[in-house]
Amino acid sequence: MESPASSAVIKVNYRIRLQLFAVILILSVIPMFSIILLYEHEIVEPKANGLLLIPIFVLLSSKSITNLLEYLLFKNTLLKIHQFSERIKDGYYDTHFVLPIQKDQDEENYLMQVLRSLESLARVVRGQNRMLVTNLNETRSEANLMKELAEKDPLTGLYNRRYFDRVFQAEAKNAVQSGQILTLILVDCDKFKQVNDTHGHDIGDRVLKQLASVMKEIIRNGRDIPFRFGGDEFGIILPQADASVARRVASRLEETYLASERYGTTLSISAVSADINDRDTIPEQIRKIIKTADNGIYDVKKRGGHGMEFFRI
Repeated sequence: MESPASSAVIKVNYRIRLQLFAVILILSVIPMFSIILLYEHEIVEPKANGLLLIPIFVLLSSKSITNLLEYLLFKNTLLKIHQFSERIKDGYYDTHFVLPIQKDQDEENYLMQVLRSLESLARVVRGQNRMLVTNLNETRSEANLMKELAEKDPLTGLYNRRYFDRVFQAEAKNAVQSGQILTLILVDCDKFKQVNDTHGHDIGDRVLKQLASVMKEIIRNGRDIPFRFGGDEFGIILPQADASVARRVASRLEETYLASERYGTTLSISAVSADINDRDTIPEQIRKIIKTADNGIYDVKKRGGHGMEFFRI
C-alpha cells in the first residue's frame, strides 16, 4: 500500500508527463490536420504526401519524446534535489536552495512547489538538530556536574575520600609498572575544634577553605592530587616522588599555611614514601601506607601537634 507521500509524488510526476504528452499531441495533430486541409483545397500537391510522415512520426514517437523532454527540462532541477538530499544525509543541515520570492501556490509549477517543500523540511531538520545539540550539551553539562559532585568535596573543592580510594589504587598500579616511589602525605588541622567552639562554624569553614587553597597552591601542578578525607583531615598523593620531594612539599605547605589567616591553628603532617612491589597485593600495601601515615599523625598529635613525621617503607 502506497503512503500519502509517495502517492503525492506519483501524482505530480503523472501530471507533468501528461502535460508534456498533451503538448506533443497538439504539436502533432494540428500540423496533420493542416496538411490534410491543404490537400483538400489543392493548395499542396499530392506529391507532397511525405509531409504527413512528419506529424505521424512525432505522434508515434510521443512517449519517447515525452521522456526526452522530461529529462532535458527537469535534469538540472533533479540534480539539485539529489545534491541537496545527499548533503542533508551527510549532516550538512544548513544546506538550502536559492529560490525566488514565493508566488501564489497555484501559479507555481510542481517542481518549484517540491523545492519549497524540501526547503521547509530542511528548515525543520535544522531546528530539530539544533535542539538535539542543545539537549546533548545540557546533558553533558549535567553529567559533568554530577561527576564533580560525586568526586569533589563541596566545601573545599578538593577531591573526596571516594575519589582518593580509586585514584590511589590506580597510582599504586602505575608505581608497580614504572618502578617509581609513591608518596602519601596526610595533614591534620590542629586546634580546629577550638576554632569552631570559639568563633563558630562559619570561621571553621573558612579555615578549612584556607587550608585547601594553600594545598592547591603548593602542589606540583598536573601531578600531585590534593583531597579531603573528611572533617579537618586532608592529604596529598605525590606520584613518582621520593622522601626528599615529600619533605619539600610538606615544608612549603607548613610555611605557606602559617603565613595565612589561620585563626591560631597549626598543622600535623605525616608523609609515607613507599616502594610498591608486585609481591604483595596492592590493597594490602595501600592499607599499610595509610596506617603508617595515620600513626605518624597520631605521634605528632601526642607531642602537641605542629610537627612532621616522615617514613620510608
